[in-house]
Amino acid sequence: MAKKVLVTYTTKYGSTREVAESIGKLLKEKYFDVEILPMKEVKDLGDYDAVIIGAPLYAGSLLPDTGKFFTRFQSVLEKIPSALFILGPLNDTADEIRGAQVQLDANMKKFAWYRPAAQKLFAGALRLEKLRFPDSLIKLYRSSKEKPMRSSDNRDWKAIQTWASTLPAVLHLKTTKKEQA
Repeated sequence: MAKKVLVTYTTKYGSTREVAESIGKLLKEKYFDVEILPMKEVKDLGDYDAVIIGAPLYAGSLLPDTGKFFTRFQSVLEKIPSALFILGPLNDTADEIRGAQVQLDANMKKFAWYRPAAQKLFAGALRLEKLRFPDSLIKLYRSSKEKPMRSSDNRDWKAIQTWASTLPAVLHLKTTKKEQA
C-alpha cells in the first residue's frame, strides 16, 4: 500500500499553491497517495505518513496561517517526517536568498521545536497587477526611474522538481513505485 502524504500550503496570490501542486503531482505520479490542501482546510494529520508544508514570505514575515498550522499540529509535526518549502525572494541572487533566509530564520524562532527533514527556499513570482493594498506599495519602495519594478516569475521549476524528487529519501518513506504496486 502506498504511503499517504499531505502537501499543504498557504498563499496570498497563488504562487505558493502552484508550487505545492507541482510537488504534489510529482510525488503522486511516482510514489505516494498525495492530498494537496490549503492549511486552513486541514482538519487532522493522523492519516498521513508525512507532511510537506509550503508558505511564502511577505515583507519579511510568514503568513499568519503558517503559524496557526504549526501551533495547531505541533504534537503531530514533532512525530512524523515533514519538509518545508518557502517562496520568498523576488529573484535568486545570492543577496536576495541570503536576506530571505535571515527573515525565515527569524520567523522560525517562534517554532524552535519544528525540525523539518528538509527545508528549501525558492525565488517566487511577483504579479504586480494582482497586488492589493498594502502589498501594492512595493512598487513605491522597490522601484526607481532607472529601474522600474516589473512583474516577474523567478520560480525555478527544475529546481523545485529536483527538490521534490529527493523528498521520499529525505523523509525516510519507503517508496513503492505506484505502477508496480
